[in-house]
Amino acid sequence: MVAAASDPREPRGFGERSDAATEELLQALRTTRTDLAKLVRRVHQRHVSAVAVSSNAIARWQNDAPGAWECVHEWLMARRVRVVQC
Repeated sequence: MVAAASDPREPRGFGERSDAATEELLQALRTTRTDLAKLVRRVHQRHVSAVAVSSNAIARWQNDAPGAWECVHEWLMARRVRVVQC
C-alpha cells in the first residue's frame, strides 16, 4: 500500500509537497555564501533522522547569512530531523 500525501504515517518531508518546500529553500539559499544548501540536499536525499552540526558552523552561518540557519533549522524540524549540536 502506498501512503497518500495526507497520510499521517508518511514521514513529513519526503512526499511531493515537501519537494516544493525543499526547492524553495534551496532557491533562497543560492544567494548565500554558505554550504547550507549542501546540507539540505544531503538530508533530503538520504532521508536521515538526525544530523550533527558543529556550534562553530552555526555561528558562522548566523554571521555570514543571517536568518538562513533559522530557515534550514525550521525545515529540518518540519521533517523531524533531529539536530545534534557538537
